[in-house]
Amino acid sequence: MKKFSLAFLPALMLAAMTQTQAADAFDPNGQYLLGDWNGKRTELAQEGIKFDATVATDGSYLAHGGYDAHQSPTFGTQFGLGTTLDLEKLAGWEGVTFRALVTARQGQSTSVEGIQDPAAPQFANSQANWGRGNSGSRLSEFYIDKTFKDQGISVRLGRMGLGTEFNTMACDFQGNAFCAAQMGKWQGKLWYNTPVSQWGGRVKYQMNPEFFAQVGVFEYNPENALERQGWNLDTKNADGVNILTEAVWSPKKALNDLPGSYRFGVLYNTADDAKNQYDVAYKAGTVAEDRSYGGWISFEQQLTSAGEGRRGLHSFGNFTFHDRTTTQVDNSQQIGLKYIGAFDGHPNDILGLGVNRVHVNSRFRDTKAILNKAEEYNIELNYSYYPLKSFMLRPLLQYVINPGATNKVDDAFVIGLSSKVTF
Repeated sequence: MKKFSLAFLPALMLAAMTQTQAADAFDPNGQYLLGDWNGKRTELAQEGIKFDATVATDGSYLAHGGYDAHQSPTFGTQFGLGTTLDLEKLAGWEGVTFRALVTARQGQSTSVEGIQDPAAPQFANSQANWGRGNSGSRLSEFYIDKTFKDQGISVRLGRMGLGTEFNTMACDFQGNAFCAAQMGKWQGKLWYNTPVSQWGGRVKYQMNPEFFAQVGVFEYNPENALERQGWNLDTKNADGVNILTEAVWSPKKALNDLPGSYRFGVLYNTADDAKNQYDVAYKAGTVAEDRSYGGWISFEQQLTSAGEGRRGLHSFGNFTFHDRTTTQVDNSQQIGLKYIGAFDGHPNDILGLGVNRVHVNSRFRDTKAILNKAEEYNIELNYSYYPLKSFMLRPLLQYVINPGATNKVDDAFVIGLSSKVTF
């Protein structure tokens, strides 16, 4: 019963609060569920103070196949509370903003409890809001950003997740194969997405309105990802750095004279402690390496237009490659389609279909007899329904072929429901 109530917490809160909040708190086109606080929110924003809060829940039920089907549904939930301060308005510091975000993840995973063989973990979890969680709260963002408008340069310093800065993508699916930076899925031993943060800095150069390039240097500290280490701020266990570069082209008129975004990037990691950086063809931690690398090409491109906002058919894709010496996955491919605003009166609804292929490094597979398949495939079909712009419900179907890259586990059919509320 606790699992059920947690999954539908946003819906229950919505129903209860309609009895107590002013009408403007549930504006169908409002950005926040709680509205404008009788004008106070706008007043604070004009002074340079913004608040945001979210609750997102992923629910999955293994209906057929997998390792242990027909267990109870599982639910993973992420809570987020953040603030953005415009220090130009508050303190007269031109072009300076401050951002802080605290998150907390709790729950269970159907991938862990039902789909995968414990000896062959599934590569792409069914629930994006599970993982790096059940660890109390985390300081997920804490940085200062300075923009030099005349030069087209911005500098960001502090703590952040790599995937909020590089290899970014929309998160309109529940499965983590289609949500957030893919480099953090397949090279996650080195690359930590939100909710994990690390110290670092990023410099971005906006060459023109449609093109920018950026470079970032971030500490690599495995302690940051551990449970109960969500507020770890020291660097005593750091082992080298992650160096990232990326070029981003976002034409306003690309295919069919419609907007798109195209990203090309590279990761280089300098860790050299054997327990962190080792040759995957041998027992973990026995053969040290002193570097690792990876790269990505990704795109999002609108294909058709319904003549209003973003309504129409959109495509997306992510392609990654990874160092075969140090990484279990050596390449991945992801493609998909989204139709935004298929029905009049629901311009924010999204019908989505995604297909993902993870190719497992043969050098790693040779060390584990159970890994007798080279790939794991993930498919998701969903519909993101927005009764309010600030409230989303997403029924979905998932199918996993060769979970964990083994045929010792049956292909898995999953039924899910996710939700998100922005307060």
